[in-house]
Amino acid sequence: MTTEIYSCKEGQALKQGKLDYASDIETKEQAQVDAKRRCQRDPTLKKIAYYKVASDGEFRVFYSYTNPNCRPAGVRPATAAATKGAVKKKPAPKAGLMARLRKALGI
Repeated sequence: MTTEIYSCKEGQALKQGKLDYASDIETKEQAQVDAKRRCQRDPTLKKIAYYKVASDGEFRVFYSYTNPNCRPAGVRPATAAATKGAVKKKPAPKAGLMARLRKALGI
């Protein structure tokens, strides 16, 4: 028996999400451990569903997990580097030769 694993992000339909296959996940406990591992690896996952697929084509949901710590895609966590003060500006470029001559001659 094969297990289909659908994983989707926030606002995405489950069937539009990523599909994986596994032959080693056969119990709810194995699915629960796998779902938590997947959510730790990719915190943008919102929902994961496990379907058992029989050789005759019949399928049924045997476990579904909703990530309570889901982060929206594209949002990075704030780090110390990102929260530092303003970026330092480069100093103004030095005046060119003509500008320095004019200044020296008082023109």
